Amino acid sequence: MIEIVPNWHPIWVHFPIALFSMATAFFLLGLVLPDRVGERVTAAARWNLAVGAVLLIPTLVTGYLAYNSVAHDGAGHQAMERHMTAAWVVAALFVVAVVLAWLDRFRARGAGLVLTVVLLIGTGAVAVTGYLGAENVYRHGLGVERLPDGVGDTGSTQSEDRSPESRKETDDPESGDAESPNAERDSEQGGTEETAPEGHEGHDHAH
Repeated sequence: MIEIVPNWHPIWVHFPIALFSMATAFFLLGLVLPDRVGERVTAAARWNLAVGAVLLIPTLVTGYLAYNSVAHDGAGHQAMERHMTAAWVVAALFVVAVVLAWLDRFRARGAGLVLTVVLLIGTGAVAVTGYLGAENVYRHGLGVERLPDGVGDTGSTQSEDRSPESRKETDDPESGDAESPNAERDSEQGGTEETAPEGHEGHDHAH
């Protein structure tokens, strides 16, 4: 395996996304374009659909391998399961689309109503699956080896990402992190310098 790539799934996943999306677009264009052009576009749609279905196999296989090999926590595991479930829905929809396209192969231009509906739903499912896959990386950091030094240490990032529970604990006077009433009074009188709790530097809101 290439050192910088933890698994091959990100390499394969783009092909079914592009091919299925283009197949849907070409089938729809085949309905409205002139006869000769519409026939050629419809033929291209069938090829895109067929090749996309074939390349879906390595995409699913590498995705399953990534699911079992990438380091993750509980939240990341749930996110991967959502992504994997959506991917299986996409696979089922486009297998049905391939069968319908084969049965409809003698149609000169475009696609029948049932195939068109399946393609539109499948394309929407592709978009949802892609979003969930991106969420795995950009929200949960799955498959990410490291962040640049200092990233994630700024006060704004920590403050915005804190959960309500952590805010309550930080702002609770009993936790030891909140400012005491005396510190606030001294700050207003200029007697002592107010020190912001860790992770809140640069914020002017009250704690």
